[in-house]
Amino acid sequence: MHTPSWQQNTLILWGVSGILLLAATAWGHSDLDPRQSIPNKWETYTLNVPTETAVPTVQVRLLVPRDFEIEMIEHSPLWQITRSRDERGYIQEVTWSGSSIPPQTFAEFKLLVRNPAAPGTSLWKIEQHYQDGNVATWEAQTQIVSQGNVGGAQHAEEAWRAAQVATTVSLVAIGVSVTLIIVTAIGIVQSGRSQRQDEQS
Repeated sequence: MHTPSWQQNTLILWGVSGILLLAATAWGHSDLDPRQSIPNKWETYTLNVPTETAVPTVQVRLLVPRDFEIEMIEHSPLWQITRSRDERGYIQEVTWSGSSIPPQTFAEFKLLVRNPAAPGTSLWKIEQHYQDGNVATWEAQTQIVSQGNVGGAQHAEEAWRAAQVATTVSLVAIGVSVTLIIVTAIGIVQSGRSQRQDEQS
């Protein structure tokens, strides 16, 4: 008696799915570009929102750091855009709703923003609402640096992205190892069963 081939294929499929899930967890999340800029500059920021789950994204909410001034939001005929302002009249929250981002696709939302006057690091908060009611919360970091330090900040960003890639590769390697362990275990079990059957016969 041995494990049917369809069961072997199912176990292998689970292993491959685990690899893809690990990669998506490490890499697929909402983010904001650019990661660094200079003081007082009018900059076009792009909010990237992928749907890495099997359930569509139906709403995106962006919480803006206090020292950033949003001047304009890119028009979209698909999404309903709502804004919330603070006591200064600055936009502090933007919500996109009324449409969806299907699984394994992404959407981009652009904003024209004036950077803070002083260098520093700020965090944007992103809420990604799914059709099943679940909400994922992400943080995106923007570093405002003086013009003389722009090159160093760019190198730091490149190093950060390289670290992300390395992390993803490591997780994929772990997934491959798990799959190989499963396949090896199946072979050992089959071999033991065959040996016992030969002894009994």
